[in-house]
Amino acid sequence: MASDVVTLEATGGLGPITVAIPQGRQTITPASRMAVAAIGDNARFLHGRGLDWGAGTGLLAIGAALVDDVDFVLGLELDEADLPVARANAERNGVGGATRFVHADSYTAVDPDDQPDIDDLRGRADFLVANPPASPTGDGLDWRREALRGGLDFVVPGAPVLVQISYQYAIARIEGLVDDVPGYRYEGVAGTTDWVPFDQSRADLAFQIVEYARIEAEGGIPYTFSDGAGGHLTAAEAIERYQATGESPLSKWQMHLFRRV
Repeated sequence: MASDVVTLEATGGLGPITVAIPQGRQTITPASRMAVAAIGDNARFLHGRGLDWGAGTGLLAIGAALVDDVDFVLGLELDEADLPVARANAERNGVGGATRFVHADSYTAVDPDDQPDIDDLRGRADFLVANPPASPTGDGLDWRREALRGGLDFVVPGAPVLVQISYQYAIARIEGLVDDVPGYRYEGVAGTTDWVPFDQSRADLAFQIVEYARIEAEGGIPYTFSDGAGGHLTAAEAIERYQATGESPLSKWQMHLFRRV
């Protein structure tokens, strides 16, 4: 299958990372670029052996494996088609021997023969990274909660956990993840982009903001967008403004640092 080859300059001394993305699949997103940059910028926290939850085509696992003090990264990925791509990308960047990618549904191997590779890190992982998409259920953070909840069995006390969660979810909801999944401490934003449009001409994002407004109407924590002029908007306000002006609200892609307690 033909592939698009993309090179990005990772920060934090990781150097260039070159990955192939099969044609017809999503290229490296701004969220993924920010996430791997955050790994480089926070490399001082990473060492030993770690996990990449939802590894995709391997970018975050590769970035983490390039950190000098990291010995090994195990990537867990549900889409079996991504696994050979991730393995080839790791070889392309010289970390094939420092990574392994397993077909897994969260922390459970699809093939039971692969489960020992996952269980080898149970209670022994020195860090966890994750760049999940929005979950189709709940407030959009259910897959982040799943990554954190399952990670409790794997990461050692004091381990850093870097999770991509975009700005619009609101800091109260993001900080509240440590109440939803006891066992972590929230330590703040570890990486961010500038303001980017939460593009309401995209059907998926238009659907998401309607769901956000529904959750607000049911008494949930309000979501937070920027209006581009120093003001903030809830999801409901953002919808009303878009319908009146055609202007999408703004958000930021961000990496957040949690710490296993």
